[in-house]
Amino acid sequence: MNFKKELNEIVENHVDVIKKQSKAKSIDEFVKDETTIARLNRIYDTKDVLEDLYDMYEEDTELMERVKKYSLGTVFAEVYDLNNCYIEYYNSGDDDWLVWINDALDYDFPLQQVNE
Repeated sequence: MNFKKELNEIVENHVDVIKKQSKAKSIDEFVKDETTIARLNRIYDTKDVLEDLYDMYEEDTELMERVKKYSLGTVFAEVYDLNNCYIEYYNSGDDDWLVWINDALDYDFPLQQVNE
């Protein structure tokens, strides 16, 4: 698996969907469509988070193990989701952002079964 290649394909697919959903008839209308721009920004923020976790913090986050178990598309969708705070944690500037992301990854993508 080529992580960055697959991530770029996922991003391109999400961007294509957003462009098709936009009601803008010209580039001027498109850049003024705040909802579309916010969605595009969130797509690229998601890409940045996942690239940094892969490049610099893979050992801490076990990102590749999670991707193997759940798929990169599933992980991307969860990080992108507005109901999750991955991007907000990443952009917070707080020293504990990686701890928060790890906790969220453990919750959303557990690697081990919890025995009851």
